[in-house]
Amino acid sequence: MAEAEEKARDLGIVCANADAIRSRLTGRGPAGADAVLEDVLAAARSGRETGGAVETLHAVLQALGDPRGLHAYADPVVPGTSGAPTGRGVHAVGVGGDSPGERVYLCPARRCTRHGWPDHTPAPLCAVSGGRLRLDRL
Repeated sequence: MAEAEEKARDLGIVCANADAIRSRLTGRGPAGADAVLEDVLAAARSGRETGGAVETLHAVLQALGDPRGLHAYADPVVPGTSGAPTGRGVHAVGVGGDSPGERVYLCPARRCTRHGWPDHTPAPLCAVSGGRLRLDRL
């Protein structure tokens, strides 16, 4: 994976899981540990490079006892739910799976790889801008 793609993926993980990451940092980390998350979000909001701040966040999460760090939050779940699988997996040709032009929610600023599948609830909120993810087609 190219470096730009990795950065976009990691920023997407942060955006989709900002509340859970914040809880982890404030619940188990030292006072002020959530500042590393805010550094990532502030860099993204201002259009600055996020790579260094994301690496710091990843390292802090690892130091709190999770060897996977930020990537522990990368499992495929439906955003805004209690962790239900997306149902988007490998399918035999012609049996289930994605249909052409399927609707998907994407990062409103096109900075990260965060996405969500419409499910009759409002679009998820972007942790960076606070706006709703944009509806697009694959």
